[in-house]
Amino acid sequence: MNMEELTEGRIVHYVLEEGRNKGHVRPAIVVRVWRVIMEGGLQRPPDNGCCQLQVFTDGSNDDLPEIMWKTSVLYDPDAAGCWHYPNRAPVRPAKAP
Repeated sequence: MNMEELTEGRIVHYVLEEGRNKGHVRPAIVVRVWRVIMEGGLQRPPDNGCCQLQVFTDGSNDDLPEIMWKTSVLYDPDAAGCWHYPNRAPVRPAKAP
């Protein structure tokens, strides 16, 4: 996955690691991206995608606070307590007139 796309303000998916709906996906906004300083002072996101998130839950339906602060969250599309990029909807061909 391209971590260069990981920027503050981006919406990602967070997999709940607790609450009534553990394992379900909830939207999250990236608040801070940890950066690796490279030669010449250039910075880039780390390969593990470590970032800070504000996670938006389904409140009482998830039995969790409505907004959760999650720190040092890693990228993993399959693991609870991690984030991943939203799946892109397939492009549907236009119908012929």
